[in-house]
Amino acid sequence: MAYTINKTDGTVLATVADGTLDTTTNIQLIGKNYAGYGEILNENSVKLLENFASASSPDKPLTGQLYYDTGLAQVKVYNGTAFKAVNGAIISSTAPTVGAKGDMWYDDVNSQIYVYNGSTWVLVGPQATAGSGTSGAIVKQITDTTGVTRVVTQLMVSDSIVAIISSVEFTPQISISGFATIKKGVTLGTQITDNKFQGSATDSDALGGIVAANYLRSDTNDTFNGTLTIASDSPLTIGADSDVTMTQSGSNFTLKNTTSDGNIIFNVNDGGSDTTVLTLTGSDASATVTNLTISGNLTVSGTTTTVNSTNMNVEDPILTLNKNASSIADRDIGLLFDRGINQNVAFFYDESADEFALVNTNEDGTTAGAISFTSYATLHATATAAQYSDLAERYEADAPMEKGDVVEIGGSKEITKVDEEVSDTIFGVVSSVDQAGFTMNTEAGNDATHPLVALTGRVVVKVEGPVSKGDRLVTSSTSGVARQALKSECNAFTVVGRALEDKNTDGIGLVLCYVQSHA
Repeated sequence: MAYTINKTDGTVLATVADGTLDTTTNIQLIGKNYAGYGEILNENSVKLLENFASASSPDKPLTGQLYYDTGLAQVKVYNGTAFKAVNGAIISSTAPTVGAKGDMWYDDVNSQIYVYNGSTWVLVGPQATAGSGTSGAIVKQITDTTGVTRVVTQLMVSDSIVAIISSVEFTPQISISGFATIKKGVTLGTQITDNKFQGSATDSDALGGIVAANYLRSDTNDTFNGTLTIASDSPLTIGADSDVTMTQSGSNFTLKNTTSDGNIIFNVNDGGSDTTVLTLTGSDASATVTNLTISGNLTVSGTTTTVNSTNMNVEDPILTLNKNASSIADRDIGLLFDRGINQNVAFFYDESADEFALVNTNEDGTTAGAISFTSYATLHATATAAQYSDLAERYEADAPMEKGDVVEIGGSKEITKVDEEVSDTIFGVVSSVDQAGFTMNTEAGNDATHPLVALTGRVVVKVEGPVSKGDRLVTSSTSGVARQALKSECNAFTVVGRALEDKNTDGIGLVLCYVQSHA
């Protein structure tokens, strides 16, 4: 036979059939002969004992059901619509959707208390929300330096005292930031930058403690004694049409003529004569100076520098071209000579060739990079000395060669290494740019394909075995290497040259020698 379960008011809550379990509410209702009912009964008792303690409210409440909110540590009762705190205020981050007149709600986000007036939630206090600090009018008692307690009203915004209202003047016994002395009336705090009354006043006893008669008038001519300081960065404007302005921005001062194409002219009294020393021309943004002496450094950052003087004197003994170039040179550097209707001439360092060049060119000075030229120009001069020691010319080699190799005409190209004992086909010795006093046929190639061959002069020679200063050298069986000559081996065709230094080792080494042309 099924159980009929009635609520307190007599209405039927549920009908529980035999052997079944009803879950209409938050406690389980047990039917007749339901197996394992003991555990369920015990759990139901525990739920009632702890008032359904949980962080979330019961999902199947009955009107009048108690619930302990573990999150808020608060006992609540279900009023048929929602769970309401049994005592104290409702605590939530948002306004409750229902309430009874007189109910209180604590906004735990803004730390404010509200009361329900029957239709809406009305703020009780505090007026400032959480996070905004102490704000509003606050009555305080302050002890002055004489020990007397003064009652004042502090006007505060976000924990800062903006002003203090007092009926008497006094000095606080314990200093208050911004209020060394509290005046009678309203005293504004000096700890707040530009703390002022904003608005209009009909009159004042003084301005900054100075009587009004001591201030300049703007509606008439006036004279003053002392220094004029304009503390604002806003412009000082001169002229009926605001033609001239002076402004300050950061560390920059600007003097400007606002008239289109208008000039700025600086004059001086030169011995009684009104003389213009500087004119700033508005039409082309240029400056004209009568006489200019620069005692410091002069930096010209424009694209073109033009000097229209008759004579130019430069005291500096060293002129630097291409200043502030990158770490690796990437362009030609030099001087261009304008010859009018004739082709120009340039003296420059040819970066691609890694050498100085004097050339005929069609360049006009606007090129920044490689200078193109039509031909080399002729240089007439007298040489009294050369830095290096041999006369050398480039010849095409049939294999890579090194400084000091003895060569002959032959092989698959123009020259090849001598590999014959006491050869009479000697042509010369491989030199290098760093030791050649004069080089010929320089455009034929490079050291890898066209090595320089010393035809005469001082040059190092690869020598095998010991040799003494003054010894004559002939070729050895080792390719490109010379050796000490026997007297019987020496003739005009077989002698490579004469040693200018000793060599005491058996192996191959470089020996400074004098060589001569072998035709």
